[in-house]
Amino acid sequence: MKLLRASAASVLLVVSLGIAAGTAQAAPTPGAGQVGYSTDSAVTGTELTPAPTSTGNPLDHPVVDKQTAQDNLMREIEIGWANGGATSALIGTVIGFAVGCISIFPAFIVGCAVGAGVGAAIGAVNGITAANPNAEPAFYEWLNAAP
Repeated sequence: MKLLRASAASVLLVVSLGIAAGTAQAAPTPGAGQVGYSTDSAVTGTELTPAPTSTGNPLDHPVVDKQTAQDNLMREIEIGWANGGATSALIGTVIGFAVGCISIFPAFIVGCAVGAGVGAAIGAVNGITAANPNAEPAFYEWLNAAP
């Protein structure tokens, strides 16, 4: 009986991890592979030097204040929540509830509550970032914003 219970908890854990990993995006990030240089190059003697473009480095972002970055972050989170974050949070809650109830059997009620909370948080983050790819860059912009 113990083997069945232990294997059931392991199976639920693996399934929940598989669902969380299934929300990954395979699309390249915006601006990936761009370093701010054109493909033109200048040959001087024996050295090959890349010629800079007139646009500058795309990795340089203008500094924004914290409130503007936070407003942008909240807008992107709302878009992600409306487009699928709520559904993923609900799925995460159910999976976390089931894993918590089975894996922490002596503290049955506490395990269910903790598992549901953790599952909801993980599901919400995965759902928001999968539904709106602009939410994660907005979060990092908020972290790096000037106070």
